[in-house]
Amino acid sequence: MFELSLDLMPKKLEQRLAGLLIATAIAICFVIGMAVNAFNQREIALAASFQVGSELGQYLENLERGRPLPAPFATEKLQITAGDVAISPANSRQLPVVMARGDRTLKLFVLFDDEPRRPDLISAHYDLNQYPARQLGDFVRAISRQDLRAVLYLPALDGTSAGRLITAPLVWKDRMTEPVVVILSCLAVILVLVVGRMLAHYVAVPFRALAEDDRADLKPWDTEEAVVLQDKILLQQDARAEMLSEQTRMLASISHDLRTPATRLRLRLEQIDSAALRNRMLHDVEEMTQLITASLDFLRFDVRMEEPQQLSLGALLQSLCDDYTDTGSRVAFIPERQARADQAHSIFGGGGEVQLAVEGRAVMNGRPTALRRAFTNLIDNALKYGGAATVRLQSHMHDKLTIIVSDPGPGIPSHLHERVFEPFFRNDSNERTRSSSVGLGLSIVHQVVKAHGGAIFLGETDEGQFCITVELPREA
Repeated sequence: MFELSLDLMPKKLEQRLAGLLIATAIAICFVIGMAVNAFNQREIALAASFQVGSELGQYLENLERGRPLPAPFATEKLQITAGDVAISPANSRQLPVVMARGDRTLKLFVLFDDEPRRPDLISAHYDLNQYPARQLGDFVRAISRQDLRAVLYLPALDGTSAGRLITAPLVWKDRMTEPVVVILSCLAVILVLVVGRMLAHYVAVPFRALAEDDRADLKPWDTEEAVVLQDKILLQQDARAEMLSEQTRMLASISHDLRTPATRLRLRLEQIDSAALRNRMLHDVEEMTQLITASLDFLRFDVRMEEPQQLSLGALLQSLCDDYTDTGSRVAFIPERQARADQAHSIFGGGGEVQLAVEGRAVMNGRPTALRRAFTNLIDNALKYGGAATVRLQSHMHDKLTIIVSDPGPGIPSHLHERVFEPFFRNDSNERTRSSSVGLGLSIVHQVVKAHGGAIFLGETDEGQFCITVELPREA
């Protein structure tokens, strides 16, 4: 039903936002008007209490002088009819009131349709010898503050005729009390805000989806702007993909075309008599070939081409480090171990609790080939500049895994920590960035980590060794 109402909304974002704002403003104004009207009705009733008290005083005065008015009878605020009501002392809805004037007393009963909320406001005795108008005004006001329909019953004075039922329809009537008005107003405002928030959420959902992903699952009630925006994003992606594909094909063609002259150049360099000159020129040709091959490999690499799957990062790192160790490299893998208590039992009886150090569970959702390539680059860098590598895996966090690759080699100044992830970056002032490498290793690592929704940092361990910290979410 709610989705059907969304489908009936305007399709343009501007019209939908304008309608949402107008509807919210109208709803809030309605709530405020309802609350103000309830308060005004109560204040008007309380303000009219003294006029009702004056008219009641005139009526009672005529009774005392033996000039009763006929029933039914009406004044501006009062309505008087003839009738009798059975009075029960145990009925809490019937409050007896005694009014004294001179040596005469008049007994009346205030009858309510429901339990009076503040019966303590209505006094059981009123002395009309002093300030009778004020006394009767306070009496009528006390009845009005009950916010209930009330009838003033005056039994027959001679005991033979019918009594009188006195009502003030505009003053003594059912009204919402102040706490009820406040509570209902708050609930109405909350309801307006909740409904407005839901509508705003449905308006923003397609744009939020497009911000998180290139293609959103648009619904029929989504705005035209969201549909147009998605179409433009997809067109730009297709154009960018075509451009990158064209660049890749062009570089592949250039690389292929350069291999043949590079091979001929190597053969011709072999004919140079000077060994020193020949070796330097061969080194230059080899570096040029390496640069072309690495650049082409970097441009062709796309993490998203591999489908994510459940994998054990601990097993992947252990296997990778074992491969380096088998070839004689100084690579150590240190998984995090967690203490766990267990019960030990013996066939001879007894036993007790023992503490076990077990390896933490390092399962995540990721792309194993891309991750293996990223950590291979990190370990290669550590071996190249430090001669040894230590890989630590921390798996105590329930939502992420932390991998620290450290080495005893020279570090990188903090002002270069962000730039080292740029493709082809080199810095001749720092030993670690001044090398004959192409400068794409950390760029690929950064690309893989970002594709998994992780983060990568450069820093130092507690022992002062240079380290690279990688944080990967368990659910990429």
